[in-house]
Amino acid sequence: MSTPARRRPPLARVLPAVLPVVLLAVAACGADDGGDPADGSTGTAAAGTTTGPMTPEPMTSEGITSEPVTSEPVTSQPVASEGDAAGPTGVPPALDFTATTLDGATFEGASLAGAPTLLWFWAPWCTVCAREAPEVAELAAEYEGRANVVGVAGLSRDAEAMAAFVERGGLEDVVSLADLDGTLYTRFGVASQYDSVILDAEGVPMLVSGPVPVDGLRAELDALLG
Repeated sequence: MSTPARRRPPLARVLPAVLPVVLLAVAACGADDGGDPADGSTGTAAAGTTTGPMTPEPMTSEGITSEPVTSEPVTSQPVASEGDAAGPTGVPPALDFTATTLDGATFEGASLAGAPTLLWFWAPWCTVCAREAPEVAELAAEYEGRANVVGVAGLSRDAEAMAAFVERGGLEDVVSLADLDGTLYTRFGVASQYDSVILDAEGVPMLVSGPVPVDGLRAELDALLG
């Protein structure tokens, strides 16, 4: 006896059963293939990420700002150092360093001992520093022979940009140190170009958190000069 042939189910019954499976497969492919390269989309993103083409964010730095310096109260704190007394060489620890000026000359920190000192930290790309520069130049001339005013250029390895900053700011008569590797920033615990360091005649440093108006720095020097 021959086996009767099986009747195929009508197409109308097959489609409802198959269609959900096909749609699920298509959806899964769309989630895994990274999206359509033509429109730059990246498909379904994992939790915590964003969709769309990856765009590099511009590098920013603390201190790139055009906000004016406010005359808020000056806040200062001691700079940690290995003792305040002069060592065997008679040089206070904070001033026991050698640096290079923007002109390429050797500068000895020991030369600052015996008089109050302002270390004015700046960066060549800092707009606030650029506005302060002419006032700092005037401050250095005002206290010449009574206190030291030294600029410390850092947060950059571009010596040419530093030299251009000095010229634009009228700082040619102010000693400017090229802290290309950040040694002095680190030595005095300076976190940004807004900070300054005030040292008394014995070389004991105080970190002045900025930004601070030049009048505030003048008041600090006056207090040390009595």
